[in-house]
Amino acid sequence: MRNNALLPGIIYGPVFSRRLGRSLGINLLPANRKVCSFDCIYCECGRTEELTLTPSRRDLPTVEEILSAVDQALRKPRTVDYLTFSGNGEPTLHPDFLEIVQCIRKITERLRPQAKLVLFSNATTVLNPNIASALAWIDVPILKLDAGDQQTFNAINQPLNTLNLKDIVGGLKSISPRIIQSMLIDGEISNARGAAYEAWAHQLAGLNPNEVQIYTADRATAEDGVKAVEPKVLQKIVDDLHQRFKLNAKAY
Repeated sequence: MRNNALLPGIIYGPVFSRRLGRSLGINLLPANRKVCSFDCIYCECGRTEELTLTPSRRDLPTVEEILSAVDQALRKPRTVDYLTFSGNGEPTLHPDFLEIVQCIRKITERLRPQAKLVLFSNATTVLNPNIASALAWIDVPILKLDAGDQQTFNAINQPLNTLNLKDIVGGLKSISPRIIQSMLIDGEISNARGAAYEAWAHQLAGLNPNEVQIYTADRATAEDGVKAVEPKVLQKIVDDLHQRFKLNAKAY
């Protein structure tokens, strides 16, 4: 169990992303501590120290600190294609998420009008009215779906015990455009084969997202025994999603 990839501050990057070009990351969560509504077995940030939908403000950066950090970062002479809300857990858990997104949109329009806002989210909060309002300000909402059945969902994402997959899928249906990101893993627990894979594929078909982005573990994971899916298998999955369900899927 490792915590090698936790971020020490608010701004990170820009990093070059195969999906997003030059992406400036924004971490709305505590430095060196993971806050999330999931405790995914594959997470490169390690185990979730605060498993919640309502985090305490302890160690959370303030709105003023976040906006100041973004303003300073965007004033530097470097290429930024996207500003990405990600970081040490689930970014939408910050209690001021709507205000933060609205203010960062205004800063971006003033300093880098060509840059787009991206959100990486596990979709556990999308039925919250404030988060739904915030999503209207996001150009590229990328939302997680790693499982198509509750058993696999529990095994891989290890969610807060009040969460269920049916509600999350219902929340995903309310989002447009929908970009789904799925981590496929192998090992003792797998969503890349068998009944778990079929359940996931059929959930995707029911959602009919604009795009499905699939990837696999390529860094240290929170739990031992998580195995990456081979590239040729990922490509077979992409082909299957195309052929059987007419989905726009890509492997990264």
